[in-house]
Amino acid sequence: MLGKKKNNNYDTYEEDIIDLATKEEEIMESYEEMAEDDIEEYEVEEERPEEISEKEEKEEEYQFVDEDNSIEYTNRKVRIIRRIVNIVFIVIMLILAMIAIDVICVARYDVGPFFAIPLKKYDDGGTKAYYGIGYKVIKYNQIQGRRDRELGFWSLKYNTDPITLQDIDLAIEMNNNEIETYQKYYKKFVRIISTLEKVNKEKHQITIGYKDEDGKYSLDIICDIVDDQTNLDSLEEGKEITIIGTIKDFKGKTAKKSNRLYIKNCFAEQ
Repeated sequence: MLGKKKNNNYDTYEEDIIDLATKEEEIMESYEEMAEDDIEEYEVEEERPEEISEKEEKEEEYQFVDEDNSIEYTNRKVRIIRRIVNIVFIVIMLILAMIAIDVICVARYDVGPFFAIPLKKYDDGGTKAYYGIGYKVIKYNQIQGRRDRELGFWSLKYNTDPITLQDIDLAIEMNNNEIETYQKYYKKFVRIISTLEKVNKEKHQITIGYKDEDGKYSLDIICDIVDDQTNLDSLEEGKEITIIGTIKDFKGKTAKKSNRLYIKNCFAEQ
């Protein structure tokens, strides 16, 4: 036991006590050093800069992947939007092209329409109303009457009442201002009372008009008779005649010819 005297010698006992205290201090110091080493080792293991670097690299890699996916999704979305815009643009251009073709063909060449739908038929011999995108065409086909095409908006009304004119009034109006007069009556359905000048059976055509002595107001009206009118043989030159038809063209007078007005789809009656 500690503190026991050895050989009844007090000095030896005191030395043992001192040695024991010294050993205890050495043991405590060794424990403290071991604890400090463990703490330092733990701190070193906790930091591990290599593991932190690897983690940061993985985080950056994940970040790059997310950014790549986001960019790819955005690009895909942009491509889809562009495709939709292109399709819409192509559809609009096709619609405009169809409208332009019908308008030009009907207004200038009196044919068609090709892209409008016939939605109404009139009980007058076969007149039909065609509806397109924003426009309407009435294709007249009366048994004896109007046989032209009229173009307008959907509000365009069916009209078979001709504008009635005397040849002398039309001749004076043409002489005074031929351009405005022609624009006024162009493609209009008219009834003209005049004098029959000439019958051309080969061309299925007649010429009517007004003549004055000095030729200032003279007007020749050339009428293309419809194919199903067969009474040309019975028409007498030099007598009054009434025609109905649609004005299609005009030519100004020259040194040898008077003003000439051309009418299509004509019916003539004496």
